[in-house]
Amino acid sequence: METEAHEGNRINEINNALPGGFKIAIVKAEELEFLEKNARFMRNETFQNLVNNIKRDGALSQLPFCYLQENGKYKVLSGNHRSKAAIAAGLEEIPVMYTDTPLTKDEQISIQLSHNSISGEDDPFILLELYNEIEDLDMKYYAGLDDKQLEQLESVTVEGLTEAQLDYLMLTFLFLPDEAEEMVRVIEKAKSFISSDAVAVRMKEYDRLLDAQAKTQSAYNIHNGATSLMLIMDIFERHQEDLKEGWLGENGEPLHKGWAPLSSIFGTDNVPVESAAIIQSAVQKMMNEGDIDVKNKWQFIEYLAADYLST
Repeated sequence: METEAHEGNRINEINNALPGGFKIAIVKAEELEFLEKNARFMRNETFQNLVNNIKRDGALSQLPFCYLQENGKYKVLSGNHRSKAAIAAGLEEIPVMYTDTPLTKDEQISIQLSHNSISGEDDPFILLELYNEIEDLDMKYYAGLDDKQLEQLESVTVEGLTEAQLDYLMLTFLFLPDEAEEMVRVIEKAKSFISSDAVAVRMKEYDRLLDAQAKTQSAYNIHNGATSLMLIMDIFERHQEDLKEGWLGENGEPLHKGWAPLSSIFGTDNVPVESAAIIQSAVQKMMNEGDIDVKNKWQFIEYLAADYLST
């Protein structure tokens, strides 16, 4: 009895010290009330892994967050799966963090959704390093990474810079609707020229952008930043042939095994409609004869070029 009284006093001391009106309690499993609708789901194998971890630990290592209702039940707003796994693991009492401040239904739902949606992301490179540092197979299983995550980790082969490791500045431009559509189109085209999925823009590249904008504003006698950026994109489109440097060596040999935009050869993606109609008919004929298929229409140009070079 003295031990229980001491623990109760200790919990009271902690609750009095907690900010925000939050409190901690150890509640019986039957005192918990779970959500009827929960957007967060957990696969069965993941749930079983969680149950096994709790059995191993003998307790929860993360506290569910609850709302103490007028009926004396603790409604679990966050941590429904953890609480159910604890019960499945045989725990009769579960520690929880809770609030008894009156909450509307909207407030309860918003708390539920925010706890589910606002979370960090794993850096795959660091995650791979940490996982590989675990030598005990049981501890690897305890880490809780599923087969899909492990498959993704196996494809991680290079070091990379992460957002959290960089000093960066957020830059915002405002465009009129027609300018925004044009900007998105040009940026999407530029992205297609880049083989890497992640491109880090360093501070000196940011300085180069500002310098390019300053020169453009001076040359065209304008002062609007968005307009100057649009002009830079226009200049880029007029010099797309310079992109050959990214895939074609000085000896005429390809520099990589990726894809090259045709605009880097022709300087544009467009041809006159009359010419396009002739090209379309020729491509269709070549497909009908089985020389090319629908997935490799580009080989039409390669065959014509090779035939021309052979003469």
